[in-house]
Amino acid sequence: MTTIGTVVGISRLLVLVPVTVCATISYVDQQPPRCSDRTPPSQTLAKCQYDDDCMKNAYCWNQETCLCKDNYIAYKNRTHVECLRVAKAIGDSCEEDIQCHVTFAPYSECRQSICQCSDGSHYEEGRCYKSVGLGFPCQTHRNCYIKDSYCVTGFCACTLRYHPNPRNDGCIPSLELGSKCSNDYECVTENSRCVGNCSCKVDHVLSSDGKRCLKVSNSVGEPCQEDSQCQLFQLETECGTSGKCSCIEDYHQRGSICLRDRFLNERCQTHKECITDTYRNSNFTDVMNVDCINGFCTCATNYIMAEELYDCIRYSDNGATTAAVTWQRLLQGLAPLFIASFSIL
Repeated sequence: MTTIGTVVGISRLLVLVPVTVCATISYVDQQPPRCSDRTPPSQTLAKCQYDDDCMKNAYCWNQETCLCKDNYIAYKNRTHVECLRVAKAIGDSCEEDIQCHVTFAPYSECRQSICQCSDGSHYEEGRCYKSVGLGFPCQTHRNCYIKDSYCVTGFCACTLRYHPNPRNDGCIPSLELGSKCSNDYECVTENSRCVGNCSCKVDHVLSSDGKRCLKVSNSVGEPCQEDSQCQLFQLETECGTSGKCSCIEDYHQRGSICLRDRFLNERCQTHKECITDTYRNSNFTDVMNVDCINGFCTCATNYIMAEELYDCIRYSDNGATTAAVTWQRLLQGLAPLFIASFSIL
């Protein structure tokens, strides 16, 4: 572009008037002159023939219309039109929001005469983005302003190996069992807590693979997955095939605990220890068909020993004579004496 002067004679005075004309010379690998583009602009500011016909920071395009210079943007209000410098960095001086919007997108504004991101937005990779918290809809990972969060399936979430803190305003490392910790909420394994390291809660035990905390079973018959759940409460138990805590071999259930098996005529301290072929495991603790009398397991009242001597059966007044019953009870009473005598010998 070349500016020359035209000579105008008025009362013998020479007046130089600036005029903008287009040069026709071009060079290899050089951008064409600005005014060589003959396509009319989509938006014009004012009609003109010369640059001086235009407002500040504008030029006359093809002697037709005023356009803002490079790095300037047109701003219109009800009274006038002006060209304002486009902001290049956050903190640049400004007069209107549009100076910031060009570079930093709509979530920026001119506040206190400098370009800043508007409330509820943040600066990320050269633009201002709407700030989106954990669990809220997002369009890009740049919306997710919380450290170590990103946009997944349209919502902001913590990245891999991180999880939200209790206030849901930050992402914290997900610590596994055995990892050093400072707060319970850092430990991500269900039913774990922080005691210097992530460990299982008091009423839970560590699984055999070291990755889970299993609830302790407090009594026989409660659900379980591994033996350790039962044995913390009582050693003589195991997790049976039914998925419930049960007594190990040579032990039987009485109520919520397991006791060693004591058969008829064997020594005992309580009736709960005594069993027969037909009476072994029971959720009840009351005396049933067998009792502990004089330190030996004996058939209970109203029961007599079966011929096989391994069971106690109920007798009736109509089905047995008084003498038979008396004789049976006498044998039961003498049995411990025989056993004691045999032990001495």
